Amino acid sequence: MKVVKIKFKGRELNFTATSAMPLGRSTGEDLSDRSALTEETPGPGASEERLSSRPGPRNPCLVPTYERVLGEIPLSLKRGTFISVDREPALKISAIGFQPAKSIPELARWFLQKYCDKSALILDPFCGSGTTLVETLRYGASIRWLDYNPLSRLICAVKTQNVDFHRLVEETNRILLLSERQKAAQQTISFANKDFWFQKPVQEALEILREHISNAEPRVRNVLWLCLASTVRKMSDMNDGMLLAAKRSHIEEIPRRSRTDVFNAFGSYVQKATRAIREWQELCGDRFHLAKELAITDANGLHTQCDDLKFDAVVTSPPYINAIDYVWASKFELHWLGLVKDDADRLALYSKEIGTERIAKEEVRELGRTGHLLLDGLLEEIYTGKRYQATTSQNRLRSRVTYKYFADMKRHFETCFRSINPGGYYCFTIGDRSKICGVDVPVAGLLAEFAEEAGFRKIFEFHVLLRNRKLNVPRNVAWAGTIKHDTTVVLRKPSPN
Repeated sequence: MKVVKIKFKGRELNFTATSAMPLGRSTGEDLSDRSALTEETPGPGASEERLSSRPGPRNPCLVPTYERVLGEIPLSLKRGTFISVDREPALKISAIGFQPAKSIPELARWFLQKYCDKSALILDPFCGSGTTLVETLRYGASIRWLDYNPLSRLICAVKTQNVDFHRLVEETNRILLLSERQKAAQQTISFANKDFWFQKPVQEALEILREHISNAEPRVRNVLWLCLASTVRKMSDMNDGMLLAAKRSHIEEIPRRSRTDVFNAFGSYVQKATRAIREWQELCGDRFHLAKELAITDANGLHTQCDDLKFDAVVTSPPYINAIDYVWASKFELHWLGLVKDDADRLALYSKEIGTERIAKEEVRELGRTGHLLLDGLLEEIYTGKRYQATTSQNRLRSRVTYKYFADMKRHFETCFRSINPGGYYCFTIGDRSKICGVDVPVAGLLAEFAEEAGFRKIFEFHVLLRNRKLNVPRNVAWAGTIKHDTTVVLRKPSPN
């Protein structure tokens, strides 16, 4: 270990650092002791744990170095390490189904290998596109899962069922043949601005496909619906690559589309899904029975079953605060697949979110207080526009959303603490810090503190550089900023003495 002197804006800073070395798991090479730079060498009374876990704002001059990880995250990783993962090609099943900001499978895989045996019962209360679900089945443990978003539930259902590929091919050919022959199209789907986002021939083709998928063989129907969801997104007039419904005329011109374009896209997505699911079924074997969806549909309702359910670990990635509107991002798929009845039904999904953005005006006027000194100060800065003044109503709304997010997560930790067996774990991965109205909020650190208040004990954490994740939405960087790292935190429920 050595002290590195760096001059920044005329000021000389001292850092402790170690050189980062790549790890080869097969050769048993070890990583360096620590790759994060810590400003000024701590004195004898300062602990590394206290320095690495402090949730307050970091020095903006502080730039971490990264240990380069090739493939799997090593089980010997040091606590507090910053890593950059050179990932191996993912399973094709990982790309099935639209989900913004998916967590990388290496994180769940690392936790399962380090802390769980195959007799463990895992819970993922924010299942999303099923990253933890897939990795748990791949490992051979049992898992229970839930998600409030109907599209996410469809994605996870497809990833946990055996598919008859012969029947899937037959049904796809039948649907495409009937669709090409059909002249008249029903009008069963209605939502705000449908004509703005979908050209008339596209609407007709989607209605026709819906009609025939509804009559398909039940054993393959979920796969067909999921392929229709991909077709909906591709055939909309939203610019390619956008997460939220948006048109940018200066980026590209929207092409004119025909019914045949829609049918061809659907057929292509079925082919891709078939290849992905076949690879996954060959790998997973007969383990699909180890995964079961819970009857409840959102994490806020977990307390209704906590007395009946006992888990060995929760492994999850909670929603990103103030970063992605998951309901908005999936609105087209929700409507065209009939997963919501109408606009009001879609908007009702917000009430199931952790940190919902649908808040009564009277509640928005109130400055939330959590009793946590640091967080309450940050909430006040957002509320008053100390760092960034948008409008009075927007600043107050952002403050209230942030308050509700942490209040909801605090209740969630308390419920999970009761649901986890003594000696069990809660592992979460989330964006390290979020900028909200110019205020830097240390999300991961604050969540860990609330979990400890619920009774957990933090035993490990590390940070992963986000290199390829894109939030392709219009953003005001001064307002929201970008998330540079994911932080993985491992908590444990103490065993009785």
